[in-house]
Amino acid sequence: MYRLTTLSLAIAGCLTGLAAASADHHAETPRAIAEAWLEAYSNQDFEEMTALMTEDTVFVDPTSFDIAAITNRIEWQGPDAITSGVGAWGINHGRYTIERSYESSGRVIFNGHIDVIYGEGEGAQAFRYPITTIITVADGHVAEHRDYTDFNGASRIPAPH
Repeated sequence: MYRLTTLSLAIAGCLTGLAAASADHHAETPRAIAEAWLEAYSNQDFEEMTALMTEDTVFVDPTSFDIAAITNRIEWQGPDAITSGVGAWGINHGRYTIERSYESSGRVIFNGHIDVIYGEGEGAQAFRYPITTIITVADGHVAEHRDYTDFNGASRIPAPH
């Protein structure tokens, strides 16, 4: 009887741990989820990005709509479209520098700039984009990623080697 009870408790503990792990994002604050999203996005960690999304998640940058160099509007819905769209940019890595952030009504607003590295090694190119990013969090997931990028204010910066 003792072994059965101990085994039952061990199994129950494992199941509870698994349930807690799968609900981790639900227990986090909107800011924690938005920061995790921004980190995954910066690192091009599509697996983590997908874990933070739902099928209804939207990624949009309305400032991209009238930029000649951007041939496809940045306006996607769902994990497959979002990760495919972001992946098509050819970004090796991005790094946000946040000058100001705040949270209101499930939205976390980040204002600063992002340094983006395209390619690797000697052929790498890097640019700094002034940017405001608004992450809307609902039910423990990213509901919307909205960028307002100053494409015209971008500057070329030295690429790390």
